[in-house]
Amino acid sequence: MREIADAHEKERHVEGVQCRGSVALIDETARLRGATQVKFGRALSLEREVETRPGRLADGREAAEAEKRDWQRLAIAELPDGHGGVELDVQIGIYGRHAHGGDVIKYDAHGVHNTHLDGLAHIGADGGWHGPIPASASETDEDTMVNWAQHGIATRGVLLDIATARGVDWIPAEEPVTAADLDAALAATGVTLEPGDALIIYQGRDRYEAAGHVYPSGAAAVRRPGIGADGAQWIASKNPGLVLWDFHDARDNPAGSLEVHNLIYAIGLCLVDNCMLGPAAATLKAAGTSTGLLVAAPTAIHRSTGVLINPLLLY
Repeated sequence: MREIADAHEKERHVEGVQCRGSVALIDETARLRGATQVKFGRALSLEREVETRPGRLADGREAAEAEKRDWQRLAIAELPDGHGGVELDVQIGIYGRHAHGGDVIKYDAHGVHNTHLDGLAHIGADGGWHGPIPASASETDEDTMVNWAQHGIATRGVLLDIATARGVDWIPAEEPVTAADLDAALAATGVTLEPGDALIIYQGRDRYEAAGHVYPSGAAAVRRPGIGADGAQWIASKNPGLVLWDFHDARDNPAGSLEVHNLIYAIGLCLVDNCMLGPAAATLKAAGTSTGLLVAAPTAIHRSTGVLINPLLLY
């Protein structure tokens, strides 16, 4: 990761100018390249539903707790508290024939449940964020998320169906996604990647969860399905504007490091976690395409480290 960070700094950093990472690669050319991929005028949402119903949240917690106990019996670190829900306070007023609704919401902007965009101030090293930006700046006035929101994240999206390339329903924890897998999935699209493109990496998480599996948190010291270090190096070499995926890092290295998430620090990678990609993969296949215009518009929340998001793929 440090070698990748050093190479990025040498190639992309300008003395006295903060680097805004991969999003800076999304320029007019990248946006126009994305716009040309819209052939049918249709849109796909890549967001997982944000669950607020108490009963369903309880079911999710029960399943997660059962799997957590299994890990504990294996002497593996347990998950942190919380299982992806939100605190939603809905206030409804009914005044004769008139009604008014409002709500206040509190959520965790990270984790393995809700679809969210990670900001630069999510993963750092050596006391700072990518940029270079001192981590202490986030305690006062750093606005990496506002900068990205105002930049406008819209570019060509290229969907890589890793599960199909492997010939499996989902990527198993024992065999993380490699550079060879990514090359094979890219070759199947017939697309040549350009700097600033959005990589949409489908690994079969919807089928994995439909089969009854619970996807572990990155905080749990346990191997899980996802992309390994070799795949992370491949991603860095392609200079994407952002990456959207369903499974996260595989955690298959001796240190348990989250190699793709570490690219947030190394190259300023914009990551959109926990996307719902199975239906999109099937829809694009039926339409005979692997590309579209990817729009990821984060809310410009001052000092935020990440935000819930509904990425749209227009095709």
